[in-house]
Amino acid sequence: MNTLGIIIAVILVLAIILCIPTLIIYFLYKWLAKKGYRWIGLLIIAISISTLAYGMYTAVYPTDSFYFEDFKKVTSLDIPKSAVIVNKTASYPDFHGDYISCSIMKLSKGDYQSLLNTLSKDKTILKNPEISGSDQLDEIIKTRNISDIKKSFSREIPDKDYFTYIGFFKDNESILVYFVNP
Repeated sequence: MNTLGIIIAVILVLAIILCIPTLIIYFLYKWLAKKGYRWIGLLIIAISISTLAYGMYTAVYPTDSFYFEDFKKVTSLDIPKSAVIVNKTASYPDFHGDYISCSIMKLSKGDYQSLLNTLSKDKTILKNPEISGSDQLDEIIKTRNISDIKKSFSREIPDKDYFTYIGFFKDNESILVYFVNP
């Protein structure tokens, strides 16, 4: 199958996926309007459009919880309560779900030191790994200097080909969390 055929097939599948719910909502609205419940039908349409728009927005601009989940994948630890995301970016997932996320988080000095100590004592984690570049990393690091990272770690995830990285900046409160799902 040639490239044009694949593109047409993908467009048709997406059109079917979008058309079926749209038709269901349209016929539900028509049925409710016949019964005298036109406003309820309009409310269902508004809720459906809002849900779709929110889903599309968060796919392109993920919420903080997305980056906190990647923190957990990188460290195998829960996110400290003091964590605040200062800067973040992620690629849009491809057809296989592959993406790259990168964020700088600010922690309290106590949480920063506790996390650093915990990861330093972990025997299963790689200390001071090399970091591979990406557009997402370049975008995040524009505001900081990569040489300001005093200590870094990487964890292998069994049966996964992920690249994980967490770097601790010299300011004793900022961390760089980098997750690559190839």
